[in-house]
Amino acid sequence: MTQTLLQILDAETFIAMDELVQASGLAREEVVELVEYGVFHPEGAAPAWRFRSQTLVVARRAARLRTDFGLDISGLAVALAYVERIEALERRIRELECALLR
Repeated sequence: MTQTLLQILDAETFIAMDELVQASGLAREEVVELVEYGVFHPEGAAPAWRFRSQTLVVARRAARLRTDFGLDISGLAVALAYVERIEALERRIRELECALLR
């Protein structure tokens, strides 16, 4: 990857499948399966998928969960869905706390 991580993590930058695999620690097959489970949403047709650069954050988290807890792909998909939901709830709590302080 030629750009630094901070330069590519925006909503308008895309990375190729090879870049995602290299930077995330996931195998190509794992990325394909996570696409099939609906965790990742590539653009374009396989095998030339492009991913929003923010997918890298989720992919790295998936690799850590796989390593730390020995999860298979279906377990990763469930765990990632729960983590996403928890983060959304935490954001909502912070918003409500800020509204209460006004």
